[in-house]
Amino acid sequence: MTQKVNMKSIARKIVEYYDTHNSTTKSTTRVMGYQGFSVSCSEKNEIFVHGAAIIEKELLESGRPYLSSAIIHHVLENIGQTAPMNPYRSLNRINCDHVPIKGPDSVPVFNPRTDNGGCFITKQSKNNCYAYAADIVTNTFPQPGRYSGKTSPSLTCESLRHACIRDGLIYKGTTLPIGQPKSGHYAALFIWPDKDYHWARKDANGYWSHKPGAGPVANRDNMGYLITNPAKSNFTPWTLFCAYYIVQPSKVHIN
Repeated sequence: MTQKVNMKSIARKIVEYYDTHNSTTKSTTRVMGYQGFSVSCSEKNEIFVHGAAIIEKELLESGRPYLSSAIIHHVLENIGQTAPMNPYRSLNRINCDHVPIKGPDSVPVFNPRTDNGGCFITKQSKNNCYAYAADIVTNTFPQPGRYSGKTSPSLTCESLRHACIRDGLIYKGTTLPIGQPKSGHYAALFIWPDKDYHWARKDANGYWSHKPGAGPVANRDNMGYLITNPAKSNFTPWTLFCAYYIVQPSKVHIN
């Protein structure tokens, strides 16, 4: 959704809000779903609004005609909260513009500062859950099936399965995988029915991690727990678990 918003007016309201409401902001352990509003004219002229309920509600009202009732309900449930800040800083060992940057076919180690040269931090807003689960930096916010020229026509487990297989992922069913594959790593797919999908990946430490959209990499679910069984973890509103896959970055192509 794109809406024209007066940047100066929003900036003024934000300053005024925090001057008078600095003690009322609510924090949350939630890492999935609504994080706030990004208001921008360009990538270099952006304001991120969160933890300011009055302003967030005004922005929500401006976009109400373009949003589904499910999304509006989800935002209203979480409006005014501040999600955890990104605790990681990239070591930036490589040029993150030279894409694709693929991880090895061995199981990835959970360390966002060095994973793929730290580019999931440096290029955080350009890489989503699918890029992170595949361990491939694309800077294109990749979508299942787009590389092969046919994206998923609907947000269902079956439709996404076909799109992911075209990208080179290997379907492994719904049973929680034990250990690690001989080559590559495991990934798990969820959907927010009819709205969006989400991915997590299994790291070398045996736990799962994920990257919520344009947000920072996380290794905990919405309850703040380490993820040992994705199908039973809290990824609300991505409530429908679909399946597990094997990802071999050298054989996977996403865009």
